[in-house]
Amino acid sequence: MKPEINSFSHEGILLEYITFGSGDKPMFAFHGFSNSAEMFRVLEPSLGKKFTIYSFNLPYHGESIVDKETALHGIDTLQLQKYFKNFLWHIHHTYFSLLGYSIGGKLALKLIELFPDEVRSVLLFAPDGIKLSYWYRFVTGSMPGKWIYKRLMLHPARYMRIVNVFENLRLVNPQTAVFVRNSLDTHGKREMVYKTWMCMRNLDPDTRKIKNIINEKNLDFHLFFGKYDKVILPSIGKKFARGLRNKKSLHILDAGHQLVKEKINHELENIFSA
Repeated sequence: MKPEINSFSHEGILLEYITFGSGDKPMFAFHGFSNSAEMFRVLEPSLGKKFTIYSFNLPYHGESIVDKETALHGIDTLQLQKYFKNFLWHIHHTYFSLLGYSIGGKLALKLIELFPDEVRSVLLFAPDGIKLSYWYRFVTGSMPGKWIYKRLMLHPARYMRIVNVFENLRLVNPQTAVFVRNSLDTHGKREMVYKTWMCMRNLDPDTRKIKNIINEKNLDFHLFFGKYDKVILPSIGKKFARGLRNKKSLHILDAGHQLVKEKINHELENIFSA
């Protein structure tokens, strides 16, 4: 049966979301590039008894959109804060937890920063945003970067050949090359990546501030990284976790970048039964 899709709009942002789980605590979930809100449903066996999960489609995924002004300038922090403050009122809750994967993890990290007193538990899988990539900064923060990406949109084969050469010269890891090809293999995907990056370019997390919040609030915070992930390296998680008081926050799994799978339920059940 097709899941019921709802939406919530406030000040230039309209996000679709689905709801699952029967717990009394709300959890906001954010997926990765070219995924959808539906990806987290596999975690319902472990999370659904404690949480009701509101799983959002990111901008330019599904029917989630932003208005022209927001698309031009990007979502700003106050706009994001107002959106989720009003969404909390909409669902009649004061506190919430967070679940994020890849680029969705970046959004979850930003919400910790914006809602230090309201966030209760955080589960992040291979989160983007702890360490910002050079290419992300280049594309979103410079005119040459924007020009090059627009050329990629028009002439993808030329740039894919460069990726192939880099892979053959071992300048790019094969797993990274596969990820790049799969992420940019159609015009729709290339457009989605660019628009999502530009839309979220003002939302880079302040990791020092976030670490302080986690420690000062004794936040129930968990990071999951794949041992074989070549897209978002586990070393990024290890470095971040060194600044946390809770030394059990980091979980290195026997996996690559695709972490949100049914088998992770056992790990999550252990966390919430401890």
